[in-house]
Amino acid sequence: MILNKQFLYGIANDPRNEVQKNLGRAFGNSSSYDLFISHSFKDKNLIGALASLFEKDGISVYIDWIQDSTLDRLNVTSRTANVIKNRIKQCTGLAYIATKNIVDSKWCPWELGIGDGMNNGKVCILPILETKSDTFHGQEYLGLYQYIDYSSAGSYGGSHFWINDPQDGEKIVTLKEWLRGNGH
Repeated sequence: MILNKQFLYGIANDPRNEVQKNLGRAFGNSSSYDLFISHSFKDKNLIGALASLFEKDGISVYIDWIQDSTLDRLNVTSRTANVIKNRIKQCTGLAYIATKNIVDSKWCPWELGIGDGMNNGKVCILPILETKSDTFHGQEYLGLYQYIDYSSAGSYGGSHFWINDPQDGEKIVTLKEWLRGNGH
């Protein structure tokens, strides 16, 4: 399933979601992460819910407003750019969270390009639809990248993140396996 806002808001508003309540502690500072989350700050509530799903799936994530809360995302400076570049280097892969808000971001397309150059092709798109009946139509260049969905499949048990190849619908692997270099 491609994730949608209704599903994520349900997680964000669930009082049992301990990770959502304690994001800073759950994803404290580290010298390495599985995934850099490139996203619009306007989607902060969705990103918190998404982070809890990643944590549940055993994937550590870097989110700038959690790990580097003092960064000024409205002011593009060389210091901020260097912090972001270093954080991308500390991650095995990068997920570009494709929402309607990301098209207004000054940083996200730049992060996508930096990640694509640094992370040995471990860059993917995670579309978040407005409603579950919508279909994803991102900017043309996003079709070059593999995309993430979230579902249960096969003998894995429970729901997991999956990497899909847009060029070959038969190629699918768990996000964890993909980050380890297995699969695509």
